[in-house]
Amino acid sequence: MKPIRGSQLTPNNVQEECIRVSKVYDWVFDAISTDTGITLPDDCAAAVAAAVAEGRTPLDVTCDVPDVGGFFPLTPPDTGGNALCTVSSRIERREITLNGRVVEVAIVKVIFTIRPLITIIDSTGAIICQFRSTISESRRLVVCAPEPFTADNVFCRLISLDCDTNFIETGDPDLGLQVMLDICFEIQVEADVKLEVLAKFCFPRPNDIELPTNGVCPEFEWPAQCDFFPRDNCDCQAFVDTDALVTTVGLGITFPTGIFVDTLAPGEFTTELNAEICDNCQLTGSSLEWIVEDEVIPTGTVDQSFTFTAEEFNMPTCTTVLGITTMTVTGAGTVRFADPAVADRTVLFELTLVENIGNTDDAYAITLSDLTGTPIIVFAGAGAFVPDEDLIVQDCVTFPNLLDG
Repeated sequence: MKPIRGSQLTPNNVQEECIRVSKVYDWVFDAISTDTGITLPDDCAAAVAAAVAEGRTPLDVTCDVPDVGGFFPLTPPDTGGNALCTVSSRIERREITLNGRVVEVAIVKVIFTIRPLITIIDSTGAIICQFRSTISESRRLVVCAPEPFTADNVFCRLISLDCDTNFIETGDPDLGLQVMLDICFEIQVEADVKLEVLAKFCFPRPNDIELPTNGVCPEFEWPAQCDFFPRDNCDCQAFVDTDALVTTVGLGITFPTGIFVDTLAPGEFTTELNAEICDNCQLTGSSLEWIVEDEVIPTGTVDQSFTFTAEEFNMPTCTTVLGITTMTVTGAGTVRFADPAVADRTVLFELTLVENIGNTDDAYAITLSDLTGTPIIVFAGAGAFVPDEDLIVQDCVTFPNLLDG
């Protein structure tokens, strides 16, 4: 075995370090679609006219866009100027109301310049002509870009491009060419910062190495991070997709007042729950649909079947006791009844999901209340009745978990 030679650190212990990284102040995905009429270049229009006169129809038109690289790699490929995403140098700053509070935001304008390759083909498969047409589109977005950030801190990257065409195959009276573009892009606001691991800003050291100077430095401050990015992480996440279950739990319905003669007794209805709460540990994109079917409709009584769809979600709470994990989430949504005579109603909801130990059946309970908080539909899902694989509640690992661990 050859001995190791050269300079070595002894010992090589872990120690505090200050690193420079690009901090993300905001990160937004979006997509736009365009539908643009295209004028053929003179030489191409003449070639198309000749092909039509010679009966080489129907014509076909293809549209090709550059490969912009997708989500990865982070450095996009060179498109030769045929696909550009540019951020305007002018940033508008404005106060808006967000989640009931007045916050200052930045409004940036993004300009897309796409030059797809258009190919026109005759009925024999021969290419009549090819050309690139320049299509421009813009989009204004609200981002977190605090003072003194400029457009140099705002980066736009194209994620994907799709192109399609619409045209008159006979070329009579003309091609009538339209090009449809789907543009997916991301906007990221960045600034170089110094961080002391773990996740703490690193401030510059004082000038304490003796060197005579008469200068005075201003107090150093980082721009404050906007409080609407990044979003808070959920403590747990849940997925529910049940079949229509015949329940043994009573369902009390008390609204709309005077509409229902009877309440739905145990065994007289089925309940189906489809929900996805905090997918990827983020509250954004959560969904909830509760479907109740009235199985017994006496003469003279309206169909009490309804569907509840949640439209607003609050951050859920999660607890684990003796291995049983419980998620409780609240919010608001709309109840829509099967009977057209019963109007839709905006309600508050509270959903409880119970993940039992091992393969034991799980359970859920849900309460719908009017806007004063008075319960109007109560389904107390006592006992275990949901197959284990149809209801899953899992813990989310958050920064406090790591710090406390």
